[in-house]
Amino acid sequence: MEFNTLEDAHARYLANETRGVYKSADYQGKRPMERGRTAVWQARLVLFVMINLAQLWILSATVEAALAREYKQLLPLVVASGVCWLIGLTIFLWWKPASRRHTSTGYLRK
Repeated sequence: MEFNTLEDAHARYLANETRGVYKSADYQGKRPMERGRTAVWQARLVLFVMINLAQLWILSATVEAALAREYKQLLPLVVASGVCWLIGLTIFLWWKPASRRHTSTGYLRK
């Protein structure tokens, strides 16, 4: 038996694991890339819900101010609601996970 055979095999296994090379017996479940994309979608959803809750709170304050005939407060509340709407629209339309084929520097993966 050669010197260091077990340590070399273990080092190769760890190197393959760090590179993301998984064998079906070693790894079960989603690939790391899919888990990352899922996390981005969940973060988008949480931000969208938080913005909508803030907008509902602003809407209730606007209705309360209108019923109390405090018209000076209506303009800032309507503007704040519009800002929340724009942020929610951008979250829904543009904040998406990066493509699977492109890296953060813009190069294509093979």
